[in-house]
Amino acid sequence: MCKFLRRIWACIFLVFFLFNLSPTLTVNAEPVYMRVITEQTPFYKNENDSLPLFYLPYTYYVKVLSTNKDLTHVECYGLGDTACIDGFVPTDYLYKDYQKVENPYVVLTITTVSTAVMYEDCNLTSAIQYVFPNRALCYYGSLPHENGLIFYVSYNDKLGYVKESDVYPFSIPNHPNELTFLTPDTPTNEQNKPSAYKDASPIKIAIILCIIVAGLIALFVVLGNKKDKTASTLFYDENDYE
Repeated sequence: MCKFLRRIWACIFLVFFLFNLSPTLTVNAEPVYMRVITEQTPFYKNENDSLPLFYLPYTYYVKVLSTNKDLTHVECYGLGDTACIDGFVPTDYLYKDYQKVENPYVVLTITTVSTAVMYEDCNLTSAIQYVFPNRALCYYGSLPHENGLIFYVSYNDKLGYVKESDVYPFSIPNHPNELTFLTPDTPTNEQNKPSAYKDASPIKIAIILCIIVAGLIALFVVLGNKKDKTASTLFYDENDYE
């Protein structure tokens, strides 16, 4: 019995020893990013929402949390002064391009041109606060509205919408990564140039050909007359010497 117990303790000790020698297993999986490939890629706050919170910036990325056939649960922002948010994007609107992704999200501040109202909802019915001129707002995305675009922004740790007319004009450059989701066989400007005879009617072509033929005939006639005159001149000169 004692020998049996000693064997058990020896096994326990061995397992404990090997466990301590083995390297600690840590999960350091690289984040998976997918790319926004249209200018109207909707970002929904909840899975069953019918209205998007905003449209994500074109050519930038979202971090994938989980995905299914219809919707992908994503996370975005959290860089600069923006707060990290998560939501849902239709899977068909995203593209995995397998490129190294640095700075995946837009880091942009926009500035109020006048006193602006910050609204809680995209219908602009529930005001959160007033924002004085020349205040910096952190940009998340845009959404069409009946009176123009509205922008989803954060200010003083609050998220909401401001009107396009209340901020200075701005532009968002494409993400520096190559746009691999575009088709490589896009025609160049040279290929798009119309041919001189493209779309020409048969009548126009016939007229052009007639002009060319008439010109050639006239050229031959002129050259023939010159040869005749030269021959005549030589003949009379020879008679003069006789």
